Amino acid sequence: MLAKLDYFYEQGRLKDAEKLLDNTLCEAQESRNYSAVLTIYNEMEGLYRTTGRADKAADISDNALELIVQMGLAGTTHHATTLQNGATANRVAGNFTKALDMYQQAAEIYKNLGQHTSYQMASLYNNISHIYQGQKQYEKALEYLNMALNTVSVIPDSEAEIATSKVALALCLMSMKQNDEAEKHLRDALGYYESPVGAMDGHYGSALSAMGEFMWRKKYYTDAVVYYEKALNVTLNRFGENYGCKIIRSNLEKLHKEIENQ
Repeated sequence: MLAKLDYFYEQGRLKDAEKLLDNTLCEAQESRNYSAVLTIYNEMEGLYRTTGRADKAADISDNALELIVQMGLAGTTHHATTLQNGATANRVAGNFTKALDMYQQAAEIYKNLGQHTSYQMASLYNNISHIYQGQKQYEKALEYLNMALNTVSVIPDSEAEIATSKVALALCLMSMKQNDEAEKHLRDALGYYESPVGAMDGHYGSALSAMGEFMWRKKYYTDAVVYYEKALNVTLNRFGENYGCKIIRSNLEKLHKEIENQ
């Protein structure tokens, strides 16, 4: 099922992916294969979140956490992963207080399991920073982003995670009007995303959009439009119509109006 799911994602066939998850969930529930149910719940959360249905993803996360308790998996890596996925769904849905609490619970579990310098911890730091950025606490957000970058930088073969952290750092720095430092991180990240491996990464569109914002802030309007339009195409091809596409189109509309006014 997971192999087929990955194939659908690579092809951008999200409706087929959702149908596959729905059908497999029914089969797993009927056969009481709870391990499979938990896996499917976590996959569903990611799909709902990336297709603009964060509230539904948050509801699924509640079901997954109930199942964790029933299966006696409290305090395990499975518990931390489920908390982390649920927290991200709640963050995107705007439930910041609940999301932050869930991230912190996950962090405690990873620390108790001795996973202080892991991808999971770096991802947690990144996600916690998003919450602080949403609350305009940029200094706090920057602290967690640097923790994330420092964590992944010592892990072998972590180019993808380093690029993700650098894009997040750049966005935060731009909010703090530290544009020169932001540009360095963005160009480093795009160096990875424009490689054959990086071009297939699901975060490529976000990196292009971030560079579009940088160019807009610098009033390099032509470059800004190019980056935003490329970000839209990449996101559409990868995920179909989602919330990210809506944001990019909104930014393009605002950008074109500013160009007309100039």
